[in-house]
Amino acid sequence: MKASVSYQELQKLVTEQTKQPISFEFVDSKTIKVLYKLNLGIMKKKVGIDLRVLDLVGTDLRVRYSAGFGMDGMVGMALNMVRDKIPAGLLEERPDHVLLVHLDKIDKLKPVFDRIDVKDVNMLAEALEVVGDFR
Repeated sequence: MKASVSYQELQKLVTEQTKQPISFEFVDSKTIKVLYKLNLGIMKKKVGIDLRVLDLVGTDLRVRYSAGFGMDGMVGMALNMVRDKIPAGLLEERPDHVLLVHLDKIDKLKPVFDRIDVKDVNMLAEALEVVGDFR
C-alpha cells in the first residue's frame, strides 16, 4: 500500500504544531529541504535544511540534517528556539546531525500507525509517500 501527503498538507500540519512558518522542497527520493525563516532580532535569515531519511523502525524515523558549511550550528539554534513548541517526546537529537522523530507522538498520525505497518518513506516531486502494509 502507498499513500501520499502533499508538501502543502505537511507544511500545514507542522506549522500548526510548531507555530512556525516553514515550507518544503523536493531534493531527491530520500531528501527534502525544509525552509525556515530565522529571526535573529535585527536580521531575518532564510535557512534551508536538507533532511535525509536514513530509516524507519516502527514509528521512529531517523533523519540526518545538513544545512551546509557553517550552517549546521544555526540548525541547532533554530531547534532550541522552537523546542518549547515541539510536542514532548517527539524529537531526539543524536550525534552526527541525526534526529530521531517519534512519529507516534503526533496525534493526527496515531490512527495511521494503528492500521498500517509503515515500511518506508519516500519523497516525490510534490508529496511525501508512505509505503506500508495494512495490519
